[in-house]
Amino acid sequence: MENRCAAIDVGSNTVKLTIVEKESRNAFIPLVDTAVTTRLGEGIHAKRLRETAIRRTINCLQDYIALCRAHQVERVAAVGTSALRDAVNRDEFLERAAELGLNVKVISGEEEARLSFLAVSHDPLWRSADRIIVVDIGGGSSELILGEPRLGDIQKRISFQIGAVRLTEACIRSDPPSIRDMAEANAAVSEAMKGFSLPKTSMIAVGVGGTFVNMAAVKEGMEQKNPERLHGVRLTSLDVEAQITLYASKTIEERKRITGLDPARADIILGGAIILSQILSHCGQDSIHCSTRGLRWGVLYDAFR
Repeated sequence: MENRCAAIDVGSNTVKLTIVEKESRNAFIPLVDTAVTTRLGEGIHAKRLRETAIRRTINCLQDYIALCRAHQVERVAAVGTSALRDAVNRDEFLERAAELGLNVKVISGEEEARLSFLAVSHDPLWRSADRIIVVDIGGGSSELILGEPRLGDIQKRISFQIGAVRLTEACIRSDPPSIRDMAEANAAVSEAMKGFSLPKTSMIAVGVGGTFVNMAAVKEGMEQKNPERLHGVRLTSLDVEAQITLYASKTIEERKRITGLDPARADIILGGAIILSQILSHCGQDSIHCSTRGLRWGVLYDAFR
């Protein structure tokens, strides 16, 4: 159908698909919203995509293309983020995606930040806010974007080479994590954020990405069968610290049984929570709202407005 379009976000941990029907300019009705953990960024420090990770991700994209056809989608926009940015063999992946008929555009950290801000600043919950800071915690990198939704103006943005997968692989070696693991993880995030400062002004913090959706689901004690119900859930700094304590006290297998937590994210949720804790502290925020409409919604607004 002419008004049906889709966005695919090929992330370091998860591949996400959103299919929408365009109602009017910047107004989309979601029809399909799904995510599959393929861990494309597995072994991310080697800067080379593993064949098994490529195969998992290509298989997922094949399924997504079939889903788009089933829903009569006319236009698809796909972007790749940190794992593809860093990989020396990314062309191999892109060629295999192209064989499926999918053009995956590898975007820079700054472009990722811009699109994440676009997703939140166009959202009915926050588009009237005076100032927001958007936090996007991915598998391989994290982005912070400060701006004014009503003006569509980005005042400051930065991409950190630290994400939930990257941090976990670099620092969290024990299961459950040791005190040393925790100290190293916190130090790594602090080092990555060194030199970043924000103006002293009031703002609303909004988080996008799987870390936030999972932490919101754990707080609410609900499964993620309908993620839209988590849209707008507020996580306080106390909620974040309580969840860090919870995850750090359990093995990966024990975390898989926590209500609301996607079992496929059990090994990296602690890394994501540590990053979030440090960001809130660094930015002087005592809470953050969860948005379930992240980067791929920015892609929709950008490509199909």
